[in-house]
Amino acid sequence: MHAPTIERGPAFSTGLDREAAVAQALALHRAGDLRAAEPIYRAVLEEEPRHFQALHLLGLLRAMAGDPVGAASLLHRAIAVDPSHGFVHSNLGNALVEIDQAQAGLEAFDRAVALQPALIEAWVGRGNALHALGRSAEALDAFDSAEALGADMPELHNNRGNALRSLSRPAEALLAYDAAIARNPVYAAAHANRATALADLHRDTEALVSVGISLALRPNDPNALNTQGVILRGLRRPEEALETLDFAISLAPDLSDLHSSRTAVLCDLGRHEEALLSAETALALSDSANAHRNRAATLTLLGRHADAEEADRLALRTNPSCGEAWNGRGNALTELGRFEEAMECFARASALHPGNRSIIYNRGNTLRGMGRHREAVASFDEAIALDPDFAEAHWNRALSVLALGELEEGFAAYEWRWRRKGFPPNPHAASPLWQGEPMEGRTLFLHAEQGLGDTIQMVRYLPLAAASGARVVLQVQRPLVPLLEGVPGVAALITPADPVPPHDAQCPLLSLPHVLATRADTVPAPIPFPAVDPARIEAWQRDLPRTGLRLGLACSGNPAHRGDRHRSIPLALFAPLLGPGVEGFIVQTEIRESDEAFLTATPNLTDLRPRLTSFTETAAALHAMDVVVCVDTSVAHLTGSLGRPAHLLLPSLPDWRWMLEREDTPWYPSMRLHRRARGEDWEAVIARVAAALAAGERMAA
Repeated sequence: MHAPTIERGPAFSTGLDREAAVAQALALHRAGDLRAAEPIYRAVLEEEPRHFQALHLLGLLRAMAGDPVGAASLLHRAIAVDPSHGFVHSNLGNALVEIDQAQAGLEAFDRAVALQPALIEAWVGRGNALHALGRSAEALDAFDSAEALGADMPELHNNRGNALRSLSRPAEALLAYDAAIARNPVYAAAHANRATALADLHRDTEALVSVGISLALRPNDPNALNTQGVILRGLRRPEEALETLDFAISLAPDLSDLHSSRTAVLCDLGRHEEALLSAETALALSDSANAHRNRAATLTLLGRHADAEEADRLALRTNPSCGEAWNGRGNALTELGRFEEAMECFARASALHPGNRSIIYNRGNTLRGMGRHREAVASFDEAIALDPDFAEAHWNRALSVLALGELEEGFAAYEWRWRRKGFPPNPHAASPLWQGEPMEGRTLFLHAEQGLGDTIQMVRYLPLAAASGARVVLQVQRPLVPLLEGVPGVAALITPADPVPPHDAQCPLLSLPHVLATRADTVPAPIPFPAVDPARIEAWQRDLPRTGLRLGLACSGNPAHRGDRHRSIPLALFAPLLGPGVEGFIVQTEIRESDEAFLTATPNLTDLRPRLTSFTETAAALHAMDVVVCVDTSVAHLTGSLGRPAHLLLPSLPDWRWMLEREDTPWYPSMRLHRRARGEDWEAVIARVAAALAAGERMAA
């Protein structure tokens, strides 16, 4: 029978030699001529619908033609005719896994190996099904069983690498991918997967080369482009990553992973609302644990921690073995203050991914939230032992060590902030970093970083820096320039908008405590601010009513501050401090809209905001206060630097500078600290402040 006749699908007579026809079709099939083979198989089945070989081989052909649904239907029919062949169950398993029926596929592979225990293809397929179900440890066992039976095909090593990656064993995964490539140097998927393992090992530059090879072998492959986008993100090239992913989406708009990766890049770019839309698109395309987890991560960045926790619960309902979702849910619960539940989540995540640095690190953060800083340090040390370059772990370890009052060690570790992802780089890092050496006759450039309060706290080091013999040039945020005019030790004062003059060395202000080896017992005293005009102080003293205790209030800070929801307090809660004999004054420049009604309705609370036109004017007003009650904002630092009596209200996890348990602080001797205990409401803290004021306690002892 000639091939052209076969391609036309001739009608066979009832006397068709079915076995000869199947043999002919199989020969065409093996030669890759699927179009010619298929009509012959179908003609046999028209004559004999239960012909086992025709059903099985046509099922294989449909699988090769990219029709796994059709393949599965035919293979089911073949098994109904004769269920005794393990290889047919194995082929059915492959088709079922491809149509996202991994559990049914696993059952087919189990039947295959029960019938033919040495069937290598069934063990490999079983590993693929288990991996698709998130049961990566079992998948690895299946791949190892196949290898023990003599399997050495590139696909086995590639898929084994995928299982190892899922088990957070990227170094071993890399070896597996290398083995796959050694057996097939043009295996594009293995090159792409190798890139992901290199990225896991933070070898992003090598990873970019590896995925480039994959794309050279298979141009415009959406999955490889997805990997390239992820790697560009790791290299902190988010604009290029977004461009790559958008191109990939134009090629494969229904590929959920592309939208998930795009979500992460948009988050890096600070475009969180767009990122959430991208996450929703990914979820609409695939109701998978990964899509729910991706949405949860975006909700976290939007500060919607309760929604994030719910999204991770949905991920775990889809796949209870999703360690990433257990880990993410633990983080959300930590933000919600549900620390014990968070610890349980991290235990579940660790059981699924033992030795995972991120899970151990996140557990450390939860221990910090519980006030168990020694244990937190131990967790961070464990994470650092796994990855000595883990900047976030070094950074959070520094915060706990500083909170414990071990300032010299803590400030040394605080230098890791510059290596954190997302932390603004030191714009002057090209200049030599001052290490405390003598600077006689040379220029030292000191520059502010982080917030206004940080700068006010750290300018106390200026005279010590000047004592090195340096001509000190100080760069600070523009609002602080009037306040810092004339401070001792500064030859020139500039803002970030001004040209930076030539200098011999530079140092960020928050590195000065490390450079100058600060301990808790050597914290320098605050410096005076000559720019605060005594005449303005006198004017404030004269203008403000003097009918009782003058009480300055600062109840909230910048709402964009990451920890603001923990530190800011509704103004109405301060009502117990405004009893008879007290005149209250708002000493912050902005308050929340929700606080306006209480301010308007309280006759003995005066709004000074219109008159607080600069930090110098605010400083003069603070001099007119008998006592200030405030939360942790720049007002607190300014009040403490002026030596004015202050009561500072702190959340249960305060900033590192306030240390632990103590009621005083070496940074500001005139300040008394009031700490909110875990589970305590702010009303109880304010009641303690009211009692202290009633007892005449205006200053720390």
